[in-house]
Amino acid sequence: MNLGLITANPVDRVRPPKARRNTRRALTASEARALVAAAAEDRLGAAVALLFVQGWRVSEVLGLAWSDLDLEAGVATVSRASVYADGVGMMLGPPKTEGVKGRHLLTPVAVELLRRRRRTQDEERLRAGSGWHRIVYEGRPIDLVFTTVSGGLLLRQAVSKAVAAGAIQAGLDPTGLGTHAGRSTAITVLYAEEGRDLADVARHVGHANPSTTAGYVRHLGRRPQTTAEAASRLLDPTCFEFSGAPLGAVPGP
Repeated sequence: MNLGLITANPVDRVRPPKARRNTRRALTASEARALVAAAAEDRLGAAVALLFVQGWRVSEVLGLAWSDLDLEAGVATVSRASVYADGVGMMLGPPKTEGVKGRHLLTPVAVELLRRRRRTQDEERLRAGSGWHRIVYEGRPIDLVFTTVSGGLLLRQAVSKAVAAGAIQAGLDPTGLGTHAGRSTAITVLYAEEGRDLADVARHVGHANPSTTAGYVRHLGRRPQTTAEAASRLLDPTCFEFSGAPLGAVPGP
């Protein structure tokens, strides 16, 4: 076409292949509890709990510092994330969305596993000695919760391996259980099994817009069980006795 030898681009007539979406997967509440319990002894067990119980993104988990935690009060503050950048590697920066920033109430299992993580990291720091990495963020040193055994920035693949190992130990199929499966699980369990309002679920996981949360539900989640039970209880005529009236009869007031 540039040389003027043809007047139309034949590639325009080629149908592009359909992009395959990554298979998402979410666990049930009982499966998630089994996974978190099985991963508890792993050095990254607390990271697994933050994914599957708190519904955090893995970048937020890896950006968490000890100064962000008040374990006595059971509170964490999300203010940064650790992400991979081409040509640079893992680096610290702001979280993906503004909605996730701020205080998050931690569940008891997350608090307990974070305490274990502190003890484990103290041991790793002693073993590394002078070889312990010094991480600086915005011009100031920072002590991250989840690091390599020598104190460096941790790759998300390390957390993925901890999730897969925990799944296998819990007797679950690890297929499709990446780090984002924790967020999918928290959202769909709270909506489908507990019947929580989508806006409340969005605030729990830090979605700025509940429509984003609804996207998870449309793709993965069942309809709320509690709502289905309410519909059966209130609207299903077979759940009532109408003094021998036929099923199709309309009951009186």
